[in-house]
Amino acid sequence: MPQETLEALRKAGTPVDLLSETEREVFSSLSPDEVAVLSSIQGRLNAAASEVEGQVNDNQVNVLC
Repeated sequence: MPQETLEALRKAGTPVDLLSETEREVFSSLSPDEVAVLSSIQGRLNAAASEVEGQVNDNQVNVLC
């Protein structure tokens, strides 16, 4: 089950491979309901990221050096 949990989070876009071993252990022990909540939140963050990243890119274009 722990690998299945981490894989589900990976598929949702959660960067579990960047976590420490201890943090991965915590994530791997999450219940299916907790994984569903985190996956939902990650999906919303990913959707918002393109808007935020676009604003950052726009701001960098307008910077005078």
